Amino acid sequence: MTTRYLNNIILLLLTTVVFACQDTLDTNPLGNPNSENFWKTETEANKALIACYAKLKEPIISNGPAQSGNSLFWEALSDNASNTSNYESFDVVMRGEHNSATTGIVSKSFTIGFQGIAACNYFLANIDRVTATTDAVRNRMKGEALFLRAFYYNDLTQLYGDLPLILKPAELDDNLRATPRAPKTEIVAQILKDLDLAISYLPAVAYTDGRAVKGSAIALKTRVLLNNELYSEAADAAWSLIGDAANPFKLSDNYAGIFFGNQIGNREIMFSVQFKAPDDYHSLDQIIGARMSVFPTLELRDAYEPNDPRRKMTIFEAGDPWAYNPAGFKQTGSLAEGQIPYTGMAFRKWVNTAINNGSGSTLSEQHMVKIRYADLLLMYAEAMFESGKGTDARALKALNDVRARPGVEMPPKPALTRDVIRNERRVELAFEGLRYNDLVRWKVAEKVIPQVAYDAKGTKRKFKAYLLPIPLAQMDIMKGIWTQNENY
Repeated sequence: MTTRYLNNIILLLLTTVVFACQDTLDTNPLGNPNSENFWKTETEANKALIACYAKLKEPIISNGPAQSGNSLFWEALSDNASNTSNYESFDVVMRGEHNSATTGIVSKSFTIGFQGIAACNYFLANIDRVTATTDAVRNRMKGEALFLRAFYYNDLTQLYGDLPLILKPAELDDNLRATPRAPKTEIVAQILKDLDLAISYLPAVAYTDGRAVKGSAIALKTRVLLNNELYSEAADAAWSLIGDAANPFKLSDNYAGIFFGNQIGNREIMFSVQFKAPDDYHSLDQIIGARMSVFPTLELRDAYEPNDPRRKMTIFEAGDPWAYNPAGFKQTGSLAEGQIPYTGMAFRKWVNTAINNGSGSTLSEQHMVKIRYADLLLMYAEAMFESGKGTDARALKALNDVRARPGVEMPPKPALTRDVIRNERRVELAFEGLRYNDLVRWKVAEKVIPQVAYDAKGTKRKFKAYLLPIPLAQMDIMKGIWTQNENY
């Protein structure tokens, strides 16, 4: 590892403060150490590990301070939500007008993902140099970095398909320009290899402090397998945790609290990006609650069964109690920063319903939940059904357990069908950033998206392609080596 490369990677990746909870993750930036002196102590290794988490704090992956949007805008690419903001080109992709020169999520998702992978590669290449710790601690750290590399690569390959498979830090004499795009199947095989090793290294405990645990990796493995239609393997992966008598995860009895108010120690949360105001904060309440830049579609509202309480815990509708108006959710008398959207609805999930912060002065600290136990149960039900085991009582119980949670208490379904499973995922996981990926992996996006309007005139969206384009700047560098994705 050359000093020049080390300095560059440090400046790029290791100056980001990741978590505010200093009891669990040291938030001091690594700075610019001498390559000969670094990697001596567990504390130094921990600082490098923090860099692996750092890119999760990018707003398009979770949230961030002084932003005009966040990762929940991904929902507007699906039939669950619409968007009137030009934040990071979500609106352009929503309308199907994007191309390889589009900035925002088209270019940043690629860059940020590979920056996260670079940090993980740097960590994994050097952690064994730290001798002033135990094998157990070193392996736990390796497990976290492997989980994160898998997390970044899974998101990237779902968005872009074939990718360069990079598993070690770059050296100055590497001919990176000759690096091909590996087939997606090869990327997925490496993701699963990383996750299997992470599962063997990570502690089998509840998730609490922002660090991945064994259950986080099992759930991510299940998601990756489903993304790639490996249904039997996905069912087995999910059941390895669901069927474990020592499983530390369970459904919460407070659905709304998962997203605001009851996140600390919540045993349904399996992985999240954590925040703590006022030092580590974001602007979700302003953007979602007061500005209403991204908001529900009529199609999402109509997907709920009659009397499903999750509808009211997810969506503001006319007359609902609303901190911005004593008369309830309506425009007349509203002190919100934005106008109530043309659909007559706004999102309630994630929002602190007790505050009025139209001025943007309130700092939000909701943890951005990336994986939770209800998702794992529904993934298990789907994997069992799609692998021909939909009549297995365990599969039906998994779905009905989600419906029966205290505070929701929807009647059980008598049998699993594809439509039942997919709609349950839709309403249970609405506005959590998963719907677009679901439509893509089910290969129904081309039918669903063009039926959804994006403005008050009813103008319909266009569905351009199942993959985003490789960013133009990257294609210019790799001209003659990489081929652009179809339809771009």
